[in-house]
Amino acid sequence: MAGVLWLRAVVAGAAVLSLAGCSKADLAVLKAPACPEGSAARPERQEVRPSGTVWAWAPPFQAPEGTPGEGPVPGLTDVVSIADSGYTVVAVRADGTVWSYGTNVDGSLGHGSRERHYLAVPRQVTGIGPAHAVYSSGPTFYVVLRDGTVMAWGADRFLVRAGKREGYDGVTRPEPVPGVKGVAAMGPGALNAFALRDDGRVLGWGVNLTDVLGDRDSTRLTTVDGVRGVVDVASAGGAVVAATADGRVCAWGGNAHGLLGVEPRGGQSGRPVLVGGLKDVVQVAGGSDVAYALDRDGTVRAWGRGASGALGDGDRSDHTSARPVRVDGLPEIRRIAAHGLTGYAIDTSGGLWAWGSGLMLGDHAPRTARPVRIPLPGPALDVSGHHAIVGAE
Repeated sequence: MAGVLWLRAVVAGAAVLSLAGCSKADLAVLKAPACPEGSAARPERQEVRPSGTVWAWAPPFQAPEGTPGEGPVPGLTDVVSIADSGYTVVAVRADGTVWSYGTNVDGSLGHGSRERHYLAVPRQVTGIGPAHAVYSSGPTFYVVLRDGTVMAWGADRFLVRAGKREGYDGVTRPEPVPGVKGVAAMGPGALNAFALRDDGRVLGWGVNLTDVLGDRDSTRLTTVDGVRGVVDVASAGGAVVAATADGRVCAWGGNAHGLLGVEPRGGQSGRPVLVGGLKDVVQVAGGSDVAYALDRDGTVRAWGRGASGALGDGDRSDHTSARPVRVDGLPEIRRIAAHGLTGYAIDTSGGLWAWGSGLMLGDHAPRTARPVRIPLPGPALDVSGHHAIVGAE
């Protein structure tokens, strides 16, 4: 008995010493409320996506001089999903085929070549399908197939191989991501990838510097502990945000920019925590250390890094907010997206709105760090980078 009491005293003393060595930010993260167990409801296996024509308001980066800027992309009709890395654009058509165009970055076009070149006319990516949706993390692309598996290609072999280190050459043709199945949607980041399974759990792999894969040393594929009942997930740079079926938002990873919703900023947590100030959330989106949430009333809120106006609060300075703030100047919104320090919102009438960095917005960049409407020939169905899927009037 005496030995047991001695052991308890040692453990308690070690915990006190450990906490004494923590900063205020570390302690705040440790005390943050855990992510609730959540509803048993599951995300839709694969949401039905309407189809339309792809419209660009700026050409891909490193396009040859004289490349048309604004207008429909030749051949990209009947498209249901699109991913724009800035250099390369990949689209999924309603028939399940996959197409790409733009600048090839270490194999990002998916056509078998690592050579840097520009493809002006979209070409079908072979050896893949039938596809449901496409996502990108920089010049690496992930396609969720209709059977719930994922195929990938692009500049980062490490991410394509589910966190297995096998050299640094790009993967130039689609190949299955090992061990990933039952996927409804994805939310990849620049250095890691996250997949939402149809059972409401989240898979992750890649770089784990800020504990976005949990408290572990490995980069390999894992199921994120401490979060269930997820209906949407997004990487927000140093942290991950997830919307649960009961309308709450959980986050894990780094809190340097307040993405965990904890003050003072700093510290990190592999344990998902509840982000305060949000309810009835139906979708989340993430950019470069900034996150967005859309609620059932069509209101958008942002938190994290506000550089270049990414928070939509009228302030273009490099500031942060750990408290989700409403993005004012928007009508009722039905869908959100993000790219870097740019936020996007599609209203219930199909109007496309954007705020933040002008890198992806070109001539349509806002001057006041408030949302502006991007003119399109029809209602926006979805958006990525400087491309949108536009439906018929």
